[in-house]
Amino acid sequence: MYIVVSTGDRAARIASKLPDCIIIDRDPDSAERLKEKGFNVLNGDASNPEILARFDMGEKIILADNDDFNIKVAKTAKLLGLDVYAVAADEDKCWLYEVEGVSKICGSVEALLSTIFRKNRYFEIQVEAEMEGKTLKEYDAGEDCMVISVFRDGKVLQPFPDLELKAGDLLGLVCGEQVRTTKNPFDNILLLKGDMGEGEIREAEMVAKKFGANLITFEKVGGAYACALEGYGESVELEEAINILKKSDELDLIATTLTEKNKEILKKLVSSFPTLVLSGRDDYRRILALVNTSNPDTIISMAKAFSRFFGKAKALFLDEEQIKHFSKFTETDLEVEVSRGNPMVDAIKEFKSGYDLVILSLSNDIGNIDRDILWKIILDKESSVLVVE
Repeated sequence: MYIVVSTGDRAARIASKLPDCIIIDRDPDSAERLKEKGFNVLNGDASNPEILARFDMGEKIILADNDDFNIKVAKTAKLLGLDVYAVAADEDKCWLYEVEGVSKICGSVEALLSTIFRKNRYFEIQVEAEMEGKTLKEYDAGEDCMVISVFRDGKVLQPFPDLELKAGDLLGLVCGEQVRTTKNPFDNILLLKGDMGEGEIREAEMVAKKFGANLITFEKVGGAYACALEGYGESVELEEAINILKKSDELDLIATTLTEKNKEILKKLVSSFPTLVLSGRDDYRRILALVNTSNPDTIISMAKAFSRFFGKAKALFLDEEQIKHFSKFTETDLEVEVSRGNPMVDAIKEFKSGYDLVILSLSNDIGNIDRDILWKIILDKESSVLVVE
């Protein structure tokens, strides 16, 4: 059974999506209206231990009232051994939930339901009058949700960031863990420091800050890397370090520098995690996604993620067939172009027009880009390069 601590329409919205639940509504009038609609409702104060003690340990409780009351109930619920989920109205108060041991905190009802069901789900939300005139980028769907369509006057509009919303618009959202990963794929970044300048270090710090990621630094000492984690330092070989981190499933990106062509090292890094070859950029104002792989999903996802945090990005498809992998339903500024002439010539020409960040694949099985030219792009010191497998 699910226990929904909420009131009014929000309580009904959550309960209607759950197979078996009871609503605890502290407002007697609201509780009565919900009962009339056929919901199983208990009128009472959920922060009272006597109310929650009626339920068995391990049952899921969903806190969707105001934040202060939610946090008060969370304290009681955790003491009684209930599995606590919460919708946080104010992002700045998330840490208060965490203090009470609530790890499943969502920014919207839709994201919460997706978390509960552990898969992507589709929802439709109507734009209220207070959002009239605001742009789509001002609409906070939460980290777990993405607007994929806007329905207006019987038409489907592409959800680009500067689209002005109108009251009555119907927003189609997809919510779930995969969406969160697409929107922000980096929680932890490993910086392989080695012989690195201050500019490259600042760039790594800048990327970590933009994505809100932890930056884990490996210092090169002789032929090994020393990493200080959890209060102690230890020297390990690079391959061993990567294997340890790969098994821990906590690392999302490697940031490093390459001074010369080293195919085996880069291949080893990229086969484990996307690898950012730093060049000392202070921002990524211009981003190019060079789609030079027959499986371009990772490149496109990375382009969308960087576009979301840094601004406009361009995806150059070197094979027209690859365009089928690209969805126009995206909240990001992603310009799409398809090579119409010689793919290698188009790729070089585009790269030479000047970019702060280039995203490409080491597999390089689309576009007939010469391997030496690919390495010139990777080792170019004017652009940073994000290399995927």
